[in-house]
Amino acid sequence: MKSTFRGTLTKLWWFPLITGLLAIGLGIWCLCSPESSLTLLAYVFTAILLLAGCMNVGYGLVNTAPHSNWGWSLALGILEIIMAVWLYTLPPEVLMTAFIYGVGIYLIVVAINAICESFMLSSYSREWTALLVLFLLCTIIFAFIFLAGPIAGGIAVWLYIGISFITFGAYRMALAFKLKRLNRRLR
Repeated sequence: MKSTFRGTLTKLWWFPLITGLLAIGLGIWCLCSPESSLTLLAYVFTAILLLAGCMNVGYGLVNTAPHSNWGWSLALGILEIIMAVWLYTLPPEVLMTAFIYGVGIYLIVVAINAICESFMLSSYSREWTALLVLFLLCTIIFAFIFLAGPIAGGIAVWLYIGISFITFGAYRMALAFKLKRLNRRLR
């Protein structure tokens, strides 16, 4: 059972790579253009959230081996899709407030889920586990700072949210390369 899970898991190593690149891209965009319209950023985030949700649902449906924790990916994907659809249906003035708090809470939830994912993968390969968890702890810290004063912080808000996305994206990319290396070792 364990080898089936590892084989399925490592074949899909590029899923976290794509979501990591998207998160890093969004984080860099936040840092480079804080004066951009908050509405535009909210809609871009929502589109990326919808894409990430579809990828997590796909990952959960493909990776149904026993003891693979596929349910967490599926549940997170469904939550991301629901949140994205909800954000798209909001009027622009309500979207801003929902976006600000939704992003902070979303980053905390996915980082905590990813910490659990990292520890689960450490049973297969301990390499990089400390680095992965460090990226995730940074993501959680910056997300809490962001939530502590999202509106009052002005430009500093974009700094915290941008760094949160970049550290989460770095985690996802490191995870992808760890899975790719594990895939080579399993062959």
